[in-house]
Amino acid sequence: MRKGRMRVTYAVVAVTGVAAVATGGVLVSQGHARTHTVVDTSTSQQISSAEAQDAEKYWTPQRLASATPVGGPKAAAPTSGPSASPPASPQMGERSVTAQSVPKSVAFGGIPTLGAVFFNNGSGNHYCTASVVHSYSKSLLLTAAHCIHGGRGGGYAHNVAFVPKFDNGKRPYGVWSAKMLLVDRRWASKSDPDLDYGFIAVNTRGGRKIEQVVGYNKLAINQGSGKWVNVAGYPSRSNRPIFCKTKTVKAFKYQLRMDCSGFYGGTSGSPWLLWYNTRSHTGYINGVIGGYQEGGSVSWRSYSPYFDGDVYNLRKSADSRA
Repeated sequence: MRKGRMRVTYAVVAVTGVAAVATGGVLVSQGHARTHTVVDTSTSQQISSAEAQDAEKYWTPQRLASATPVGGPKAAAPTSGPSASPPASPQMGERSVTAQSVPKSVAFGGIPTLGAVFFNNGSGNHYCTASVVHSYSKSLLLTAAHCIHGGRGGGYAHNVAFVPKFDNGKRPYGVWSAKMLLVDRRWASKSDPDLDYGFIAVNTRGGRKIEQVVGYNKLAINQGSGKWVNVAGYPSRSNRPIFCKTKTVKAFKYQLRMDCSGFYGGTSGSPWLLWYNTRSHTGYINGVIGGYQEGGSVSWRSYSPYFDGDVYNLRKSADSRA
């Protein structure tokens, strides 16, 4: 994988303390908060009102039910065989991993800030996972870049729509059509796995913005590894969302990983939530399933690009165009 992407500077508010909330509800670690000129590395696509209306009509209950996970190794993971469960012997450069040592995901009814994002990428109807991330526009979702843009040689997806708390076909908050898609140019041109995250701006529904209806999660950057996170998403082998509490580990310079069973195709874009609050059902997004191998080649080990100033800048660009 590529490990040497060019770093860019980013703008947050300099504060004291171990950690602080910067402007826009972004949590940053001490020592990383500096004020510089922001370099815009984003590329985006606006979606017309007519196209958005067509997308809402397009996603009938039948099409929602027949959508399949976006391509990638997890989408084709077998239900049995050597890649279906953790190996009993140590892997190169890491401790021994056994089936007993890997946490197991649990099906649940979902949370309002989490949902399935449906789209057509030219090869059929597909879905990933996305979550609402706090912004001034109150309209943004965060997901994996490969869910909304094909990367090198590809383009943006069509008929993009978000269904919050999607559960076994139920749509308690309706279908929210996209009005803008945005990824990093380095993902779009080179499929850089270290930048496999993207933003979706959704239209209002009934005159209200999505944050006003379902709430939101905040963004956390530069938090390092070894943190407990709640990860939730929509796997291909379940009619319901799943969640897992597990610990992050540094995999590569700009990649984190987490081990938990059950994260098959469809969980790309699943948020990694720090400090999850069981009352508000919200937390701080510190990663999304994606990056190395588009999130991983097996269902029990998942990856995320490391969240630093690049994702902060990208959210800032998305917010300005939402």
